[in-house]
Amino acid sequence: MNDRPQSPSEQPAPAPKITWSPGFRGFVSVLLLIHLVALFVGPCASPPPSSYWAQGTEQFMAPYLHATFLRGHGYRFFAPNPGPSHLVRYELLDEADNEISEGTFPNLDEHWPRLFYHRHFMISESMFNTANLPGEPPPPEAPPGAHAEYRSVTGLRDAYLDSISRYLARQHPEAAKVRIVMVQHAIPMPEDVANGRPLNDPGLYEEVVLGVYVIQPEDRL
Repeated sequence: MNDRPQSPSEQPAPAPKITWSPGFRGFVSVLLLIHLVALFVGPCASPPPSSYWAQGTEQFMAPYLHATFLRGHGYRFFAPNPGPSHLVRYELLDEADNEISEGTFPNLDEHWPRLFYHRHFMISESMFNTANLPGEPPPPEAPPGAHAEYRSVTGLRDAYLDSISRYLARQHPEAAKVRIVMVQHAIPMPEDVANGRPLNDPGLYEEVVLGVYVIQPEDRL
């Protein structure tokens, strides 16, 4: 090995130093500041509740937030106050309306892996959005938009019920009817849990019958 020290003429020349002008440095600093503000504005402003300052800043920076995909991510989806969960319970009936069996979805014991469970979870949550419809349509003097929205939502609800009932008819040929029940499972207050109230307390459940579907022969095909 040659350990002979290099002479000054043999040493590599230092790399040229890149210098930014004050104007360019200030321009980059402003861009970084804008992006830093955008990173905080998205979670702070959407969805409500949020401050007027955060909402106003989000509206002002909306073009940049959309261009950088920093808006509309569903921040705080389960916070600060998560709502109740929703299950669909179905009852299989015979011709005399006697219950043969029943089931629930989503069901952790039946629906796995997680993606399969999530699909059933989204069905039950979507059905809940149509479960609280008034029994009667809007009055004749209501705006046309109210009538159109009522028809749209009731049509979606009926489509859900028909699809689920036809599927259950194919899975359970012994059933003559299917009763669909929406189950809402409320979350107990922290002090209730501290006092020993279980999460599956029957008092936390509320049921609403969505309808009874009479199975037709073509439903089993």
